Amino acid sequence: MPHYNAYTSFKTKKSIKKKELIKEKQNKQINLPNDFIIEESKNYGIVLEVKYETAYVLYNDEIIKTTLKKGINLVCNKIIFPGDKVILEKAKTSYTITNLLKRTSILSRVKKDSTRLNNLGTTKNIASNIDLAVIVASAKDPALHPKFIDRYLLLLENSNIPTIICLNKSDLKTEETTKILDIYRNLGIKVIETSTYTNQGITNLKEELRGKQAIFVGNSGVGKSSLTNALMDTETIKTSAISSKSKRGRHTTTSSKYYIWDEDSSIIDTPGIRSLDVSKLKSLEVQNYFKEFSNIKEKCKYKNCLHYQEPTAACTIKQAVENNTINKNRYQSYLRILKDTLNDK
Repeated sequence: MPHYNAYTSFKTKKSIKKKELIKEKQNKQINLPNDFIIEESKNYGIVLEVKYETAYVLYNDEIIKTTLKKGINLVCNKIIFPGDKVILEKAKTSYTITNLLKRTSILSRVKKDSTRLNNLGTTKNIASNIDLAVIVASAKDPALHPKFIDRYLLLLENSNIPTIICLNKSDLKTEETTKILDIYRNLGIKVIETSTYTNQGITNLKEELRGKQAIFVGNSGVGKSSLTNALMDTETIKTSAISSKSKRGRHTTTSSKYYIWDEDSSIIDTPGIRSLDVSKLKSLEVQNYFKEFSNIKEKCKYKNCLHYQEPTAACTIKQAVENNTINKNRYQSYLRILKDTLNDK
C-alpha cells in the first residue's frame, strides 16, 4: 500500500495541475469582434461601475444601466471597466454598449488562488484611461509599508501612468515616516501629505487632480474612500474602522467606482489591492524601474547582471547598497519583485 504522504502529495500535485489549467483558461486572451474597438468618437459615455453583466454609464448627464450588445458572448465585467469610453445604442426601453473607444492605459491586479495550495492567480483589470495615479499610504493603522509603494510605482510606470504618492493620516506621522517619504522625494516623485481628520493637504490634492481622470490605489484602510469623500465634500462613500487585532483595513470598497468631483475632474476609487501583477515583466527589466540604479548598473562586470546572486565584487548595485548610496529597503523591494518574476517563469 502506498504511504499516506505519497498519496496526499499526489492529490496536491493533481489539484495544482487542475488549477493551472483553470488559470490558463481564465487568463486566455479574450477575442472581441474586429469592429468593437474604435479609434475615436465624440459621442461617448463614461463607465462609472461594472457589476457582472451590467455597466453603469454616464451619458448626456444621466447615469444609464447598460449591457453588452448581442453577439458578444461575454459578461460585461470581463471587458468593460470604470474609466472606459463606450458608444451606446438605444433600443425601446434599454441601452446596449456597441463599441469601446481605444484605451490610453489599463491597470491590473492579481486575484490570488484562495486555496493557498500555491501562488496561482488570475489577472483582473480594474480601471482604464488613467491620467494620474495616486498611491495612497497611511502614516499609521495600517502602518506605512514602502514595499507596497515600490511595487505600485513599478507597475504604474510599466503601464505608462504618471504617479504621485499621497501619505494620508499625516497627523500621525513620525520622524521615521518622514525619512521614508524623503527617499521618494529624492527620486523626483511628488509626495502630498493629507489628513481627512484635520483637512491638511486636501486643497493641495485637489489642485493636483483637477482636470484629470485620476485613480486612488493602495491597501485597505489607508483612507482612499475618505479622500474621495473629501474631494466631493460629502459622505458619499462608506468607510470603516481598522481591525483592532490585525491593524489592517477592512474592505469597504468592493469594486472600482468612478466619481466626478468637479468639472472635468474625476477619481476612480478602488478596493484594497494586496496582490499586483508582475508576471508580464521580464526579470532583466525590473531594474529599469528603480531610478537609483540607472547611472550605476552599466558598470557591473556582467552585461545581464540581475544584482541578485552575482558576486558583490562584480556588481556595482550591491556595492552601492553596502556603502548606502542605494537605500537598503529599496534594494530589498527590488529583490522581492525580481524573485516573483523568476518564480513565475
